[in-house]
Amino acid sequence: MNMKLEVVKKYFSLIEQFRTDESEYTDILHAEVEQTEYPNWLTAKLTISDRATLFERSKSGSKLLASQRYDIQRSYECDETVITEVFWTAVIGTDVGSFKSGQKLEAYFCCVFDFKDGLIYRQRNYDCFERF
Repeated sequence: MNMKLEVVKKYFSLIEQFRTDESEYTDILHAEVEQTEYPNWLTAKLTISDRATLFERSKSGSKLLASQRYDIQRSYECDETVITEVFWTAVIGTDVGSFKSGQKLEAYFCCVFDFKDGLIYRQRNYDCFERF
């Protein structure tokens, strides 16, 4: 069984549900985790988030989205790295700016996870959103 991929799947499952209780992530995220999100339709510039910022961003997402789903299309593992190709779908939960309640979003993510001590240590996201 691919244990690192199972950790990634559990991580996606928790963020999909907007879970922000840090205790649920102790066996998933390294204490020094960092996520790098490269510029895309929603994120104008390179953004690096530490552990605390990841949880803040998840809380913000739960205020905008009614639901979201991460569907892993393919995965690859090499040493301490797992790469996933993900089809992401979401439904807007409230009118905010140009977003309207009920609006559907779709994106194609390539997520690169580097592990340390069996936990996600670094995550790099290359997100390609369909126009909305």
